[in-house]
Amino acid sequence: MKKSIALVALAFGVTSAFAQLSTRENDENVIKYGARPKAGDMAFVLGTSIASDSGMTAKLFSGNALQSGNILTYKYYKTDDLVIRAGLRLKNNNSTLKGTGLDSSAQYNPHAVTSGTAAAGSYANLSDVKNKTVERMWEFVPGVEKHFLASNIFDAYVGADLYLGFGSDRTTNNFTYKNGDKNFVTSKTNTTKVGLGLVSGFNVFLGHLPVSLGLEYGWNAKWTFGGVTKVKEDVTAGTLSYTQEYKTDNSTSSNSNAKYSKLKKREFNADSNQDVRVVLHIYFARK
Repeated sequence: MKKSIALVALAFGVTSAFAQLSTRENDENVIKYGARPKAGDMAFVLGTSIASDSGMTAKLFSGNALQSGNILTYKYYKTDDLVIRAGLRLKNNNSTLKGTGLDSSAQYNPHAVTSGTAAAGSYANLSDVKNKTVERMWEFVPGVEKHFLASNIFDAYVGADLYLGFGSDRTTNNFTYKNGDKNFVTSKTNTTKVGLGLVSGFNVFLGHLPVSLGLEYGWNAKWTFGGVTKVKEDVTAGTLSYTQEYKTDNSTSSNSNAKYSKLKKREFNADSNQDVRVVLHIYFARK
């Protein structure tokens, strides 16, 4: 009798448990991933290129990996899904050397020729020298992003970048000698670059921290103007005196020793995935 009662109780328990399992309702919990930025927030962007530099003719910029020469990149959330992005780089290198030769010593100077001496072409009385190098470069990259639904686990977006770059190199080498000879050479190279990049990317937010890790890639186009070196020479050697101006091209695709009276140079490149970047965003509020 006791065994029968126990069996009935066990069967009732199993049936009851099965009924509970078969009629179970899942909890409607909403789990929030990360701390997505809102309108008015800003972000500092760290990133590095993972694409090979080989054949990257349309490459605009690789990002900011805390290395010298990288573009500083920031973002501002105009709305929850519309982001204004901007990158900036300013470079300026200046070097100047000025000197006066000793009154009674022969200074080594490979540029001058003293005819009729055993050391012709090696020594001359140097009076004054001036060497100056100025190298400037600025790059500005404004852009915009359009983000998709905030309910997605991945923060996916599309965008566009406009690249503006200008570089200028100027070199002055002036040598004056005690006999009145002089050799003044000034060269200047200007380069302008304009680029367009169409961006697609996504971010993954790390816990509830104001930090995300993502990937960007897309299509690039770049126009390059200039790159031609303008040279001016002012030479006096004994009774010979002349001034000439000409242009040269220092690229490996041409004869760097050739001199031109007129020379223009421009280049256009376009390709996909020229700027493939891993990006780390650090978000912060303005107030």
